[in-house]
Amino acid sequence: MQELAGRVEEVAAAGGKFADAFVRTAGATVSSALVFMEREIGYAQKAAKKRGGDKTEGRRGRSRQ
Repeated sequence: MQELAGRVEEVAAAGGKFADAFVRTAGATVSSALVFMEREIGYAQKAAKKRGGDKTEGRRGRSRQ
């Protein structure tokens, strides 16, 4: 009985290590994806500013008049 309990403990520990590694890997992947998205949003915002946000406002103003 003690041998079986020891094996169950080993399996549980191995499962815990796997779960820990899985969560760490998934967390790192999600974190990297969020950093990538944030960077891409920043690039898009800079590109929009370079195109000239004033043109868009000017068009809106003309349509209202």
